[in-house]
Order: sequence, then structure tokens, then C-alpha cells
Amino acid sequence: MNDLNLRVAALKLCAHPKRFAELRDALVPLPQRWSSAPNGFVQQFAAATSSAEQVLVAKDVFYKEPEDPHRAVEQFLADVLLASPLKHAVRNQLTKLFSDQALAKQGGVNRRSKETLLEALRQSLREMASRVQEESALGHDQLNDVFVSANACLQNFPYGREALGDVVHQYMPLLPLALERYWTDISDSRLELSPTRRNELYLYVQNALRFQVSLLSEWSGQQWEKHLLQATDVVAQRVARHVDTPWDVRSIAGLLIGHLARASGGFGEYLETCSRPQAERDLPVQTAALLVLQPKDYPEHGQQALAILKLILDVAKTEGNVSNLLVYLSKHLFIYSKSLGDLPAGEEAVQQLILAQLQCFALQHLSNATDAVRHMSSSLFRQVLQHAQARGQEKELCQVVYSQFEGREVPLNSSCLALEQLVGVLGVDQALRQCPSLFGEIFPRFLGQEDSVDSLFKAMMISAHKTQPFEEWQNLWFGQLLKATGDQDKRRSAIEQLLTQAVQLEPQALAQLLLRNEGLPLSSKLAAILSVRQLSQRRQELLLDLKLELEEALLGLDDHSRLLALRFVVETPRPSDPLTQAEAQAMGLYLRHNANNPSAHLRQLGYGLLQKALRRIHLGLAEHLKRPTAGGEELSQLLGNLMVLLSLNLFPTANYGRRWLSLNLLRDCVELCRRLKLQKLEQQLPSKALTYLELCLADSYEQNKLLAAQLLMKLQTRSGLKPDRIMELLLSLRPPDSATGAYQLQVYCQVQEVETELPVQEKQVPLYEPRIYLALKWCLGFLKEGLNLAQQDLAEAAKRNPLYGLLFASRHLLQQLKLKELAKDSYWRGYIQDLVNLCLKISQVVLPVVSNASPEGHLPQTQDQELAQPLLSNVFSRRLPSQALEQVRTTPQMVLLCAWRGIKEVSLILGELVQRAPLEEEQPEDFLLSKTHLEEIGELFLLLLAETKHRGAFEQAYVGFSLLCRRFWHSDAVHLNHLPEQWVNEAMAMVEEEAQPTRRLCSTRRSAGMPFMLQALICTELKLGTHATLHRCMHRLLEVCERRSPGAAAITARSHALNIMRALFRCSELAELVTEFVARGIQCALESLLRAEEWSERNCATLLLAALVVRVFGVERARLETGELHVRNRMTGRIFFTRYPQLFDYFHEGLRREAEEMEVGTGAGRSISSGKRRQTVQLEAMLLMLSRLYPSSLEGTESTLNLSKFVPFLLRICSSHDLMTRERAALVVANFVSQERALAEIRRIIVELKVLQLKLSLQASLSLDANHCHGQLLLLLHLQRLTRWANPSLARLQLHTLSLLAEHLLHRDICLFSALLEVMVAIMADAVEPNQVEGELLEQMATVYGLDHEEIYRRCQEQGITTRFYQIFCLHLHRLQGNVQGMMQHLVEDLAKTSYKLPAALDELKVELWLYLLLQRSREHNLISDLDIEHFQFAGDICRYNETLLDDQRRELCQLLYESKDIHSCILEMVTAPKRSWNLALISRLAALQPLLCEPGLQLEEIIVRCSSQTPHFSQQQPGLVLSLKRLIRERGSLEQEHCLPLLDYALSLIDPLQPVYLRYQAVELCDLLTASHLEEHLLSNVELLGRFMRLILLVLLDEAEWVRHRAAQLVASSKFQQELGQEGVKHERNVLPSALIPEFLNLILGKLQNQEDGTFLLRLFHLIAEPFFPKDSANEMEGDSTDVEVFDKQEINLYCESLLVLCEVAKALRQRFGGTCQELLSAVDALGLPLDLVSC
Repeated sequence: MNDLNLRVAALKLCAHPKRFAELRDALVPLPQRWSSAPNGFVQQFAAATSSAEQVLVAKDVFYKEPEDPHRAVEQFLADVLLASPLKHAVRNQLTKLFSDQALAKQGGVNRRSKETLLEALRQSLREMASRVQEESALGHDQLNDVFVSANACLQNFPYGREALGDVVHQYMPLLPLALERYWTDISDSRLELSPTRRNELYLYVQNALRFQVSLLSEWSGQQWEKHLLQATDVVAQRVARHVDTPWDVRSIAGLLIGHLARASGGFGEYLETCSRPQAERDLPVQTAALLVLQPKDYPEHGQQALAILKLILDVAKTEGNVSNLLVYLSKHLFIYSKSLGDLPAGEEAVQQLILAQLQCFALQHLSNATDAVRHMSSSLFRQVLQHAQARGQEKELCQVVYSQFEGREVPLNSSCLALEQLVGVLGVDQALRQCPSLFGEIFPRFLGQEDSVDSLFKAMMISAHKTQPFEEWQNLWFGQLLKATGDQDKRRSAIEQLLTQAVQLEPQALAQLLLRNEGLPLSSKLAAILSVRQLSQRRQELLLDLKLELEEALLGLDDHSRLLALRFVVETPRPSDPLTQAEAQAMGLYLRHNANNPSAHLRQLGYGLLQKALRRIHLGLAEHLKRPTAGGEELSQLLGNLMVLLSLNLFPTANYGRRWLSLNLLRDCVELCRRLKLQKLEQQLPSKALTYLELCLADSYEQNKLLAAQLLMKLQTRSGLKPDRIMELLLSLRPPDSATGAYQLQVYCQVQEVETELPVQEKQVPLYEPRIYLALKWCLGFLKEGLNLAQQDLAEAAKRNPLYGLLFASRHLLQQLKLKELAKDSYWRGYIQDLVNLCLKISQVVLPVVSNASPEGHLPQTQDQELAQPLLSNVFSRRLPSQALEQVRTTPQMVLLCAWRGIKEVSLILGELVQRAPLEEEQPEDFLLSKTHLEEIGELFLLLLAETKHRGAFEQAYVGFSLLCRRFWHSDAVHLNHLPEQWVNEAMAMVEEEAQPTRRLCSTRRSAGMPFMLQALICTELKLGTHATLHRCMHRLLEVCERRSPGAAAITARSHALNIMRALFRCSELAELVTEFVARGIQCALESLLRAEEWSERNCATLLLAALVVRVFGVERARLETGELHVRNRMTGRIFFTRYPQLFDYFHEGLRREAEEMEVGTGAGRSISSGKRRQTVQLEAMLLMLSRLYPSSLEGTESTLNLSKFVPFLLRICSSHDLMTRERAALVVANFVSQERALAEIRRIIVELKVLQLKLSLQASLSLDANHCHGQLLLLLHLQRLTRWANPSLARLQLHTLSLLAEHLLHRDICLFSALLEVMVAIMADAVEPNQVEGELLEQMATVYGLDHEEIYRRCQEQGITTRFYQIFCLHLHRLQGNVQGMMQHLVEDLAKTSYKLPAALDELKVELWLYLLLQRSREHNLISDLDIEHFQFAGDICRYNETLLDDQRRELCQLLYESKDIHSCILEMVTAPKRSWNLALISRLAALQPLLCEPGLQLEEIIVRCSSQTPHFSQQQPGLVLSLKRLIRERGSLEQEHCLPLLDYALSLIDPLQPVYLRYQAVELCDLLTASHLEEHLLSNVELLGRFMRLILLVLLDEAEWVRHRAAQLVASSKFQQELGQEGVKHERNVLPSALIPEFLNLILGKLQNQEDGTFLLRLFHLIAEPFFPKDSANEMEGDSTDVEVFDKQEINLYCESLLVLCEVAKALRQRFGGTCQELLSAVDALGLPLDLVSC
């Protein structure tokens, strides 16, 4: 059963899907009449403990229970069947038993008969009906259950249908009575029904109506009593015409009215009534009239059907923007259209008219924004075309579509969708003849840009392939695709998908065309070829033809092309196809230049493809071993070469990506060799491979350490690792050293031979893993020494022997062992006992630190005297001598690191031992952990999780405790299996404060480890397939919060409960299991915000609410540019309240209460109480959740739980005393209302503001409710953003009214004035069409501009309000006036030449505005790019203002601004003014603004000096300096030699990895400008210039930011750059990976120095190039400095650059060019000891 069926069934039951699922799993109650029956089968059924047992009992009773003369068995089963909920397992089983198939399976003498089963069903149905008649006080719920159960007899239950038919006259009188009862309660306002209860009653009405429709449809020939039909009709008429009733209920009511009319004989009169114009509320009755029509009715009532249809479509035209009405109409019209295919002969005219009307509706809504409407309209249109085609009436209908398409009468996507449906029914030929614009304009222009055009093209191409000759089809359709690939504006992915589809239709012929097309991108060719299996046979041929293009693609910048090329190389239809030499070379090329890609996604994809190549090698070599061939030898050689390449890829400075990919592939290769017994290939690895692998053990990433250790254990036969060096690492204070030492110790213990034995003496060792045993005993000895020292002086121990490194190494070695084998050996058992005892003692020593109230600053007393002077050296350097270490002062950081990492390792050791080791209670003979140890370990974990304050410590204790709980939950030992449940009860008792707690729970730090304790206990139980502990804990935690007991202990208990629930709601393992508790959790959090007396409880409630928001709406995604939430973080109100229906009542009541209190108000002069503030916090939290909801297009169709119910309360809350509440409420109202409702509210607010304006004009001292007025303005602002200029006259009325009110509000309240102008700005910003605002309205708005600016600024400063809003208003006002000179005058007079000092906010505004406009101008002149504009992060109002300017206005305004002397002088004055009060952003923008002026007053020499001097705010001025340099260099065209060196030095400072990415990108741009400024004229003669230039190019090619190095690669590979450096013959542009360009660039430059014989020149050149890439240690030794080593390995600043590889490239290029002429250079290169084979292979 799928989710949709469950949901539908749940709606029929009037139950929430979760509640319905619970009903399905619950036990079926025993029918009342059988509660005291003595029958054995009844008692057996009653004794069942699960629904599964009840099913088995029912089957046994049916088949095995002997016959009874009273037919008790049959009657009992029938009663149980009708008492079971729908879709319940028991009901499903009984439905199968009451069938012919079940009767046929009977055997023996106990045989039931169909008649006895039917009689039992009849009797049960009669009793149900009688109970309804006799018990007048029967509740609505019980009454609904009767109808639902009886109605289910008609659903795939033949016996039930037959039995119901015999007693149907007993149910017909019940339905009108039930409907009347339901409707009376719904209509009675005195009952004050909650919204959810009212919604349930509507669904009960729907169920009763549906039941009666089913009865009338099934037994249409029956004679019914007219008074019953009339009584039902009365209620149905009221339901169908009640506008607040859901559309689904109204549609069923309308359908029932039609069936009643037919049954009562008044069908003709009924149709006549429906065919007359009626009110909109009669729409369900009229729509149902079409649905009840039968084909035989059309000769008599065809014209009436047409009239009804026209009336319905008229309503659709007038109410076309009401989404739920369109959903209702589109669905019902589609259903109606299905019946039109069977009309009798002679009704063609009526049918054609009806189809034309339906087509008109469908075409109108094909592109509707609502999915349901769009899909239904599409299906309706297709159905109409099919009916028309069947009757030969399609010509006129098609002509409408053709004319719309050619005349552009509708939007393009609508016309394309219509044409696509038409082509799908009628074919493509007629469409091509009637629509010449398809290939004349639409496809050439929009193909690859509009999804609807792409979809139409695909449908027509496939259809045309069936009818058109191949040559014609190829030229027309495939030719169009080839043309589209050459257009850079097209989306390549869309075109490639269409190309793939075309090639799949004609693979052989089109593949040749693709290959011969030189202008087609390789990715397009490969995407098409790879999709066609038929082309795989020609794979090797294609590989040779595309060899050069494949190599270019493998080295290209495009990720998609590289992966496609690699896929083409390695993928074959048969995995057994051997790998060829060409394919292996391509793989090697990919690995050399792509392995270092920092993208994890691309790395994983590449690894997956390369594994396919290894699979081919594996299968080929396996075949070779069976039947040796020359190809097999070649494969073996290819595998060996691949392993050599991979091993060399592990060179010391290789980045994480290269090492990860190479280690994984090398491991796969070694496993392949072991599997095929080809160890000789392992022996061919270079000697340095093992050295590189040992270096990988010190990698920063543990995954690489693990892979390297695995490979070393397989490849290394004798280890040269030194135990003393390993122990030095294990005793280091640096955790990365501990991990390195542990992995080295693992390799040392697991290799075959070692050079140096362990310094430990043991008389006897176990037979199982003796070396590991000795290593563990060795570590244990140091651990005991460290523990003894820690017991005496923990601070000293943290410095000398921090313990955690030894513990980590012990745990790591234990992970390599089979603990079951250890249990058989007494030596190993003794070691495990010593280790457990030691871990327990260590935890006791360090627990005081991590359980301290402030563990981060806790420093135990130390016995030794320490130096008073500051630290002279970093204590975390493992190179620090022991004598110096004694003189170093212990710090709290050292102690805490020792403590929490000690707890971490102890927890993990004990947890893993419990999980993996044999236990005494399970295996009394051979065990590792005794019962006493298990109890001590369990108590330790409980103590750690209850009392630890340090997060790192209790998080790791949680991991260990989870391992322990998982073992205990699954244990067969009863005592162990009961321990988790016992701990749960103890934990809950501690939380509830029911008993005197034995442990001190942490009331701060979010309850510290307590939530983790319960989370571990609950989550580990899930593996058993049950979640009883979760339900029990959640109910108890929720009850703790809901009790609201007074007192400090209760407050603490609630805080713990809220924190624990927060952890459980956040837990990903629990996922949907906590969904049923979300609603209660939200209520508890909101109630705590309202009623909590202590800050701590409110804080916990806030955190819980945040976790619930994430659980309900998902992890927060990046917001849209407008500031709105991402659609993935929002939800329709329909879905939200379907999942959590009880929250609707809660929110409804809470908003109603708040709205009523808003009307009462706080009174004049009364202060706001703390309770009122808490109430405001709760309200704001409620609004925060509601702001994530939005109306569904289906709202009001099946439920009354609509968001519009909240709007009346929210409108009143907009007058709240709290500013944030007013803003949030106004936003929520705008989210909830439709556009029509928004326009109505705008009219209401405008009337209210107009009245206020008149009152203020007459009485200036009128008392003003500022909160209410401000709320209405905020509401107007958000509603305006929703409606925009949908109603131009209303928008103008708003501007007029607000302009009149502005001056009054300025003198009363500047906050109201600012809110008013924000509304006006929002309206004006949307007025982008010419003449939208003109004449008198502009004059009226100009009065606001005429107000005293200085007074406005003064009032704003007094109230702390920004003055920005007023100038934004002025800018838009002058824009609307349309006079560019006036706009410029405003910029000068109001912002540049004022007689008073402007506020700081306006200084920032004008600089930001001027800079943005001048950047737009400079972009047109190619001085700057979009990246520069993004860097300055301009405010949205400035960007919006620029967008509203017309192109001519913007161009003229920017030119005037560029040439303005006044603005020029203003900027220069600001640049030279003191900057103490300016922010850093303003300084940066000023520096960038100056070079954009017409006469900036800048000199290149001055800028170069500023670039080299570190003045104050230099970092903020750098973007401006770069812009200045770019402009001045372009203007000069060429540079003098004295300028080149400082410019190169400045560019090198910009490319420093610590600089922002924007400045590093600018370094590339400067490099481009320098190259274009004839720099090459000075390079060859000046080694300093040449060396710095080459260094700069290499650094930008190796930058960490992808778009920086890609831009650098495009620059270096460009023909312009090559020609500037003297490379002739380069004419085409290339996109090549930066790493592949490095040798090409080096050869290009060094080739110009071929005649250079000066050794000093070349040696200096080498040092200048290679200096940034020298190893750090070497550089430090050269400088004589010792750099301190940090406690944790810091990531490299540049994760992409691999310095050793770069040095090898440089050395190789120098050796090739000058190896025979400059011995001094060769000596310097050789001294570095570089592995040149890295780049020679």
C-alpha cells in the first residue's frame, strides 16, 4: 500500500495519517455483544496481544472451528470485520475470508457456505443500523464509523456489496438524520467549535454524502422514499452552497444533488435550473450537473449541458486568480471530458461546441503557476484533441492553436505546451506547415534557453522521425541542433541532452556527422556517443579518431568534459575488454593532472571510473593466467606502470586529494595482485615508494594514515621504524603526533621483520600476536608511570606524560586483534584486566578537570616550582628538550587537553572492549571482561555523562556508552539485557527529581552529557526493531514540561527535559520516529517561553524551538537575494497542519488571545510587565514559525484548516507595542493573503490613513496611536511588495495619500515618517514603465522633497534612525520626473554641496551610490568586471535604484557624474579628510571611487609608492589601488623599466595566500596588463624582473581558489599572452588545466634565454622562481629561525599547491635548457635532491 492510499483512507476515517497508522497497528476491540461470550474462539481472539496474532486467530477460527447450528463463528467474524478500522490487517484478512476463493480452499467437514457468510454480514449490518436508530445519543465519531465501515463494503468486497444491497433500505433513513446533526453543529455559533473539530465535522459530512452517492449509484434502479430524498436534498443544497465548506465536500454535495434529482424523477427540471445564470456559490451544483450526465441524455439535454459549461467557464474567467477554484474546475472538467467520447450519433454539433469551450479553458491555463491546474489542463487538452480526432473535428481546434502560436497571442511557454500536446496526438507534419516561425524564429532563438521550447523540439523531433525521410529529418532537426551548439548563449547541457536523444534515434549515421563536425565541443560528442550502446563496437576506432581531442579534454578546465573523456576511455559494454596502451596513457594523463583536484565530488566520480579500468585489467589478467597471450603480458606491464605512477604520486608535498586517490587506487592494485598472485609487480615498485608511504603515516588526514598503514603492511617485509622515535611521538603533547605514532606502531607490529626490537623484557609471551602483546605491555608500562605522576601532580603529568597518546595507540592496536582469540590466553586476559583497571583509575584522576564548572580555565595545584617568566618556547613542540620542558610553566590548556582526551580514549577503549570482547555472563569459560568490570564500566559511563562539563569529553563518552548499550540490548544474558532499561528509569528519575539524585547533573551547558546518555540508550534500542523506550521517555519528558509544577526543582527538571528533547529531535537516527511528538514539543517550548520564571528555562525552550524548526523545515539554506527564506525551508500550511493538526488550534487560540489583548492595550502611562514581555517573546516565536508557511493552491479544497483563519488576528497584532512583533506580523499577513485580499486590505488602510490625515489637518494636537499607525504602514509595505502595480490606480492613490500625510507625521513622530517613506519608495521603485507617475501626483510628492532636509536629519539623529531612507526617496522622485539634469542637480546640491554637515549615513550613501554608478560606466568600458561590483557588496536599495533607471538615463547620468567638477572636488576632499569617524567600508569605497573619475589626479609613480608603503587602512585601500593601477597602465600603454619591478612586487603581495580571493584575482588581472604593456622588452635583460614575473605566473596558476587559477590558465594559454612573450604562430584560444601549463610556460620563457651563459644570472633566476616553493624546514634553516609547532596541525594556507612538484618542474626545465652549459646551476639543483622522476614519467 502506498502513502497516497494511506492518506486517502485516513481522510475517509477523518483521522490524521499518523493516528490512522496507529489504528492499523492497534488491536481490534472485541465487539460489545461478544464481550461476555463463553465461546473459546472469542476468548482466544480477546487474548491476542498483537494485530498479527488476531489475524492468525481469525484464520484458525474460519478454517478450523467446527460448524455451529447457531452460526456463531460466521456472525462473530462478520461483527469483527465491520468493527475493524479500514485497511487494518484483521479487516483485510477477513475480507479475503469472506470470498469465493476462501470458500474454495476449505477442506474436511467444517465447510462454510456463501449463504451463511452473507447472512452473517446482513445481520451485522442490520445491527449497526439498529444501533444508530436506537441510540439517539450516539456521538458524531461513532456515527461516522458506522457509515465508513458500511461504505467499505462497496470497495473490492463482493460479499459485502451483496449483503449491503439487501439491507440498504435500513441505511437510507439514517443518512439525512446524520447529515442534519452534523450540519446543525457546524452552523451553531454557540458551540464555539475549535477549527480542527469543525474540520472533522466537515469530513464526517463528506463521508455521509459519499456513502449516499455510492448507494444511489450502485442501486440506481431502486425505488426510494421521496421524503428521504427530499430531506437529504435540503441538507445537500445547504452544504453545496456554503462558501466556507471545503471544495471537496461541496463537490460531493453537488454530485449527490444530481443523483437525487435523477432518482426523484426531476432530472430535467434540475438541468434547466442549472443552465440558468446563478450566483458563484452555486458552482458545485452546476459542475456536478455535467458529471451526472450520461451519453444517452445528450439528445434531450445537450444544449443545456453546453449552457451549463459556458456558465462555469464564465466563473473561471472572472475568478481566474483563485487557485483552489481553478484546481476544482480543472479536475472536474477533465473528468467530464472523458464522458464525451461515447455520445450517440447525431450529437456532433453539440460535441464540437463543448470541445471548443473545453479547449479554450485548457489553453488558457496550460501555463498556470499551480502544478495541479497546469497538469489537469494539459490532460484536458489532450483528451479534447483525441475526441475531436475520433469525430474528424480536429481542424478548427488545431487552427486555434496554430493562430495563437504564430500570432504570439499567449506566452511562449503556453503556446509551446499546447503545440506539444497537439503534436503528440496529431503528428508533426501539419504543425510544420502551419507554424513556419518554428524554424524561422523560435528554435533558432530559444532552443537551449527555454525549457518549454526544448520540450517541444524533442517531442516534434521524435514524432517527425517516424514519418519523415531520414535525409529530410537529419537536415531539419539534427542540423538545427548542430547550429545551436555553436551559440555560446545556449545552455550546453540542454543541447547535449537533445543531441543524445537524436543520436539514439539514428546512432550509426549521426555518430559520423558528430565526429566530422570540428566546431562541435567534445563533451557534446562524447555525451551522445556514450548514450548509444550500438556504437560500443566501434569504440577503439573512435578512440583513435578522437585521441587528440580526448587528451585536450582530459587536460581541460571543464570538469564535465574531463569526466566524460575519462568515462569514454575506461567504460566498455563488456567489462572483460582488455585495457589498451592508448587507454592506459590517457588514464596516466588524467591521474597526473587531475588527482590533486580539491573537489571531493569530482574525486569520487573519477575514482569510480578508474575502478572500472582496474576491473578490466583484473578480468584481462585472470584470462591471461588461464591462457597466456601477448595482450596479457601487455596488461601486466600496464598494471605495473600504473602502480609506479601511483606510488610516485605520494611524494612528500602531495595534497590530500592526490594522496587519497593514489592510496585508494594503489590499495586496489595491490589487492588485485594478491588475488591473482602477481607479487612480482609489487617488487617492481621504486624503492622510494615505501619511503613515501611511511611519510604518509604523518599525513594530517587519518584516512590517508590508515590507507598508508594497510599498504605498508602488505608491501614492506622489514621495517626500519625506531621504537624510541615512536614512543617520543606517543608521549608528545600534540594529538597529531599521537596518531602518527600509533600508526607507525601498528606497522611496526604487523610487518614480518623489524630492524630494532622493542625495549621491553618479557619472560613469556603469548602465541597469538606476540609482537603486538609486547608493544601493548610496553605502552602499559609508560601508562602506569604517567598515572603515578598524575596521581601526585596532574599538571606536571600533563606536561611530561599526557597519557592520551599511549591510550590511543593501545586502542588502535586492540582494534587489529580478534578479541575472542585473546580470551583463550591467560597472558592476554591479564593484560586486558590491567588495562581496564588502569583506564578506570585514569578516569578518576582526570574527572575533576572535565567535571569542573569551568574546565577551560581549571589548573590543579602543582608541586614543582615553575618559572615566573613568560613562555620562551612553544611547549607543544616535540622538539623541545626534556630539560627545557621542566622549566616551562603548565597552562590550563595543557591540563584540559590531557584530561578530555584521556577521557575520550578511556571511553572508546572501554566501549569497544564491551562491544567486541567475550563477557563473563555470556561465556563463563573464556571471557575478557568480568561481571564486576562490566558494572564498573557502566557506572563510569553514567558518571561521565551525568557530571562531565566539557563537551569533547562527554561527546566521546557518548560514543563509548553507545557501544556498551548496543551490546547490552542484544545480549542473551538477562541481567545485561535489563541494564539499559534500568538506566533509562534511573535517568528519567534524575530528570524528574522524583528521588534524591545520586549524581550532580549539570544545569548549565545544555544539561551537558545528560541528553547524550538518554540518546545513546534510545538509539541503540532501535537496532532491535522497537522504539518503546523512545515513546516512554518522550511521554515522560513532555509530561514534565506540561505539568508546570512550581519551585526551583521543577524549573531545573523542565530545563533538563527541554534539553534532552532538543537532543532527541536533532538526532538523525530517530528521524521520522520523533515526528509524532513534534507538535507537543512545539507547544511545550512556546509555553515555557510564556510561563517560565527563570532565564535558564526560557533559554532551553528557545534552543528546543530552534531544533524543532530545523526538524520541521529542514537545515537552513542560503537565503534568496531578496532576503526571503529558501523554498526548501518553507512549507505550505496544508502540509504543515496535516502533519501537526493540533498546532492549528494552539496557534489559533494563541493569536486570538494576543489579538484581544492588543485591543485592550496597556493603557496610557502603564509600564509593560515582565509577563507581558514573555508573552511578546512567545508571540514572536509563534510568528517566526508561521512566517515559514505559505498558502497552498489546494487550500480550502479538502480541509478548513486554512492560513486565512489567522489573518484577522494578525491584522490586530500589527498594532503591537513591540516593534519586532509588528514587523513579523505584517510579513506573515503578506504571506498568508491572496492578491485580492491584499488589495482589499490596502484600500482599507488607505481609507484609514486618509481619515487620519484629515483629522490631523483639522486638529494638530490630536492624540495619535503611534504603534497602530506604524503597524498599518508596515502592513502596507509588505502588501505592496506582494501586489506591486497590479492595480495602478490604487498605487497612485497610495502615493497621493501618503504624500499628504508625510508632513503631519514628520512633526509628530520621525519613526512614522520613515515608515511612510519606505512605503512610498517601495511603490516608486516598482514604477519602471514610462508615465506611470506623472502630473499632479509628482507635484504632490515633490512637497515631501520640499520639507526641511536639515530638520529631518536632526530628528533622525535624535531618535537614532538612519537618514538613508529620505535620500533614497529623493533619488526615485527625481528619476520619475524623468529629467537627468534634475537628477544630477540633486546629486550635487543635496549630497556634494550642502550648506550643512551631512550625517555619516549620507556620506556612506553618496559614496556608495557614486561608486556603483561609475562602476557601471567603467564596466561598459571594460575597466572592471562583475566581480568588482560583487566585491563591494552594495546595498539592495542602491542596486534596485540602478535597475529602475532607463538605459539612456543611466548612461547620461553616469557620464555627467563622471565629468562633474563638484563631485570630483567633494570626493577629493573626503579622501584627504581625517578618517577617524568613518567606517572601513567607506574608506575602501572612497579609494576605489577616485580612479573612476574623469580627472582622478593620480600619478603612476604616486600609486606605486602607495602600493609599497604600509599606511593606515592599507588593506582597505587595496581594491582602489588596483583599480588605479589598471586605469593608469591602460592609459600609458607601455611601462618604463623602473616601474616594472615595484609593480611585480605589489602583484606578488596580492597573490599571497592570506589575501582575499578578490585581490588574488586582481593579481592575475595586473599580470595581464603588465604583459600587454610590453613587459617582455625588459624581462630578458633583468633577472630580477624575469624571476619575479615567472614566480608570479606560477603562483597564480597554483592558487587555491579555482576561479583564480582558471583565470590565470586562460591568460597563460591565450594567444595574446603567448604572442606578447614572443611566441609566434599561436592563433587559437585554449582552456588547459593550470598544472599542465606550467612546463609549457617554463619552456616558453627559458627558451628565450637559450643563449644565456651567465651562471650567476641563471642561479639567481632559479632562486627567485623557486623560493616560495622551498620546503619550510629548509627555509627556516636558511633564515636561522625555529618556528614553533602548534598543538594541532594547521591546514596549509594553499591546499592546492604541491611545492615539490613545482620545484621538480622548474628543475627539469632548467636542466633541459642549461644542463650542458651551466654547471653551477646544475650543482644547485642537484643539491636539493629533487625526485625528478615525478615529472619525467
